[in-house]
Amino acid sequence: MTKVHVGLSGYSYKEWQGEGLFYPVGLKQADYLKHYAAHYSTVEAPGMWQRMPTPSAVAKYVDQCPPGFQVSPKMHQKVTHLSRLKPEGHETLVAFADQMVPLERAGMLGQVLVQLPPNLARKEGLLEGFLAAMPRRPTLRWAFEFRHGSWRCPEAEAALRDAGAGWVVTDTDDEEAPRVVTAGHVYVRLRRTAYSDDQLKDWADFFLAQAAEGRDCHVYVRHTEVETPWRWADRLLELLAVRDG
Repeated sequence: MTKVHVGLSGYSYKEWQGEGLFYPVGLKQADYLKHYAAHYSTVEAPGMWQRMPTPSAVAKYVDQCPPGFQVSPKMHQKVTHLSRLKPEGHETLVAFADQMVPLERAGMLGQVLVQLPPNLARKEGLLEGFLAAMPRRPTLRWAFEFRHGSWRCPEAEAALRDAGAGWVVTDTDDEEAPRVVTAGHVYVRLRRTAYSDDQLKDWADFFLAQAAEGRDCHVYVRHTEVETPWRWADRLLELLAVRDG
């Protein structure tokens, strides 16, 4: 059964704790994840971009989150920003994927976010070589966030489609997201500093349309430079519930 999972990009932010905020006063930071997982069905895990995930880091999600909770890890920087998709980062790519096996076994792996640097332009064969090196397992789904305009081309879309990899739809204050769909799963990052109800209704319709076509959707609301980012996620969930009947 396909689902629309809505959450935030990260959860361990002390500035979210206080009177009237997401984490109540007195809640221990060690209990943030449990509290978060009681409200949302997924989280984007950006911390894995900075530090290679360890077995204990992965195990905490399995141990502290309910069945069906989805974790979307952000691929380590050595692969995306230091090696820039080149072969010298492929060993790290495989090692990263291997660390996700416990989440896969638990049915808790969402999609692996491969976020490219803004200054990484498309080069002939670079993406195709990386896609060929990616580990392939039925429960291992990949999604690519391209942040240089040169990637918006039929060749990049075709390469992702051929590999069954997703195109990350990123909506920002500067630019409306091109809703490109290249796989049987959809990954959306809502990065605007504010959303109107009409904008959220439009997104809810898009997610439900994708789910109706058999695609799982993982949706993450911006977490920085926004005072209460969870309000957009909460409203989106309300709208999805209304439309889903």
